[in-house]
Amino acid sequence: MFTDDKNDFIKNWAIRGTIFLFSIAVALAIYFISMILTTDSTELLTNKYKYVIETVKVLGLFISGGAVIVNVYFAGRRAEAMEETAKATNRNADAANKNAEAANRNAEAANRNAEAANQKQITERFSKAIEQLGSDKPEVILGGIYTLERIARDSEPDQWTIMEVLTAFVRQNAPIIKENESQSPEDQEKLLKLRISIRACLTVIGERKYPDLENKYIDLTRVNISGFNLVQFKLKGFNFTVADLFGATLTEADLTGANLTEADLTGADLFGATLTEADLTQANLTGANLIEADLTEADLTQANLTGAYLTGADLTQANLTGAYLTRADLTGADLTGAYLTRADLTGADLTQANLTQANLTGADLTQANLTEAVLTGANLTRAYLTRADLTEANLTRADLTGADLTEANLTGANLTGAYCLKPPDWVTKVLLTEADLKGAILTGATMPDGSIHD
Repeated sequence: MFTDDKNDFIKNWAIRGTIFLFSIAVALAIYFISMILTTDSTELLTNKYKYVIETVKVLGLFISGGAVIVNVYFAGRRAEAMEETAKATNRNADAANKNAEAANRNAEAANRNAEAANQKQITERFSKAIEQLGSDKPEVILGGIYTLERIARDSEPDQWTIMEVLTAFVRQNAPIIKENESQSPEDQEKLLKLRISIRACLTVIGERKYPDLENKYIDLTRVNISGFNLVQFKLKGFNFTVADLFGATLTEADLTGANLTEADLTGADLFGATLTEADLTQANLTGANLIEADLTEADLTQANLTGAYLTGADLTQANLTGAYLTRADLTGADLTGAYLTRADLTGADLTQANLTQANLTGADLTQANLTEAVLTGANLTRAYLTRADLTEANLTRADLTGADLTEANLTGANLTGAYCLKPPDWVTKVLLTEADLKGAILTGATMPDGSIHD
């Protein structure tokens, strides 16, 4: 404030001084001009106009100088004013930044408080839900399950903990019955009451929102969910090792990558189910319905598929090494590139099945029906095809080295380029004892006597 008053004082005196000097200059100019015009001096009269002009010029110089001084002064004042304005602007900006920083700190504090309050609420809800899971009333248990589902959806960090809680609930309340162990009527009644709750758990687990943690999996090993209705359930990646799924309905269920090692799926309905890359090693699928199921690249090593229905199933690149497929229905199934080494296909129906490039080394196809089956490039080395029906089957470029075709029906079969004998230094040969080759196409086929059929 003092600085502003001082500046105003200087400004006022500068203006007054300039006006004073200007007034003196004008007065002097008028005085000299009057003297020149009224003088009686001969010299002045002769050059009076010249002197008047010079006087006016001098006056103009005074006026210009004064104007310059005033202009310089005000220019300086404007510069000072602009500098002061800039400083004021900077001070305001600094103040605004400080206010913004304070606001951010307040917002962060508010967020921390809100997060703390939210975590406290989640903890309280979680604890309450756990209590509800221990209730004897099914409706209370369901309430707890769905509370946990909401928490899992709202909080990613808590999802896996909740999944572990739910899987533990299923394992505890639906344990598999051990051999030589009977289930008490009370346990049976309890399981019946809990079926809805267990099914709800499986639904919540299957529809979890966030990806699983690394090296973590849904552990449902040794659970008993036999007879459960799990139509279109999402069971991707579940671990059902040694689980009891006897008679379960899994129509169109998603079991992609699931682990079903040694699981009991006897009589289970897996119509249209997705079992891509699933592990079914030594699983029991006796009489199971796998019609139109997707078993692409599934591992069925030593699995029991006796009497199973696999009509139209996709078993491309599936591993069926040592699997039991006795009397299984594989009509129209796609077994392209499948591994069926030492598999038991006795009496199996493979009508119109696609076995292109399949490996059937040492497989037992005794009395199997391979009518119109496609075995192009298939490896049937040492396979047993005794009394098998290969009517109109396509065996183009198939390797039948050492295969047993005793009493096999090859009517109308296409054996173009098929190998029926190993190279001359090997003695293994195909046994075509009483085989029916009526109408068979043997163009280029290497026959048991070493001859190449024309």
